[in-house]
Amino acid sequence: MRVEQTAEVGRECIPDSNMVRRLLREHVSELAAQDVRPSPASGSSNWVFRVGERYAVRLPRTDSYADDLLKEARWVPELAPDLPVPVPITVSQGEPSPLFPRPWTVVTWVPGDPPDELDSAGQLLLARELGRFVRALHDLDTHEQVAGAERWGYRCGEPVTDTIDHWARTGAEGLSDLFDPQQVCRAWTRLRDLPSASLPPCWVHTDLSAENLLVDAAGHLSGVIDFGGVGVGDRSVDLLYAWSLFDQPAREELRHASGADESTWMRARAWAFVGPGLLTILGYRHSMPDRTARLIRMVESVAAEVGVSLR
Repeated sequence: MRVEQTAEVGRECIPDSNMVRRLLREHVSELAAQDVRPSPASGSSNWVFRVGERYAVRLPRTDSYADDLLKEARWVPELAPDLPVPVPITVSQGEPSPLFPRPWTVVTWVPGDPPDELDSAGQLLLARELGRFVRALHDLDTHEQVAGAERWGYRCGEPVTDTIDHWARTGAEGLSDLFDPQQVCRAWTRLRDLPSASLPPCWVHTDLSAENLLVDAAGHLSGVIDFGGVGVGDRSVDLLYAWSLFDQPAREELRHASGADESTWMRARAWAFVGPGLLTILGYRHSMPDRTARLIRMVESVAAEVGVSLR
């Protein structure tokens, strides 16, 4: 049996359902009578609580995630009308208070489940519909927002830097019990020689992983969630998880449906290997085993495309 607690861990305030009810009574009274319960959709950035059947409350775990939440609240309502599937739209925003020290939001609840193991037909369907979503997002007016390299780094179309090479070396050394470090470095050497971004910066979600995609019972893409990383940058970052989600035929379907050119695809493959690949495996291998298993398959698939076996 789960026992919910409201506690302070250092400076961190850990909410429970009772706290969320109190926040709603103070800030969004029309929702205060709704049933409130923790959601399994809670992730590493926000605590999430269901509110009735139509809404959810998102509470950032740290001050840095609060900035992402405010950015999401600012831009997603403007982007959503032109996207082909539902996304969570902020309907109310709570201010920091003695009860909870950071901004928080009430968003619309998007039904669906993360894609599980898909057969070939299911992969092709999801790849096609995800590609259409990506293309629609990338085609939206950026409202003169500019890509900020100081924030986005590789998401702004820059070539490989010393910092990114260091990520690859760190991953090779830290995962030496999983992969042959020399083979990791060999794969990265073949992946890292990249052209600069060939197309202008555009709106990017930045985290189109399985955890943030929703499908219905028939396998259709029914929603995309967690826009905390939304910004303007290199469109390749929205294709990173192709090697995690899909086999080779479905990856080609995603590439075609999204309109990615050769340069964009090459960049996506390289960043997939070193960023959400090696570094995320290193950081989450003990706390998120299911996600880690998917990412291990991802980096092995990427390496195989350049003729390297990591074992």
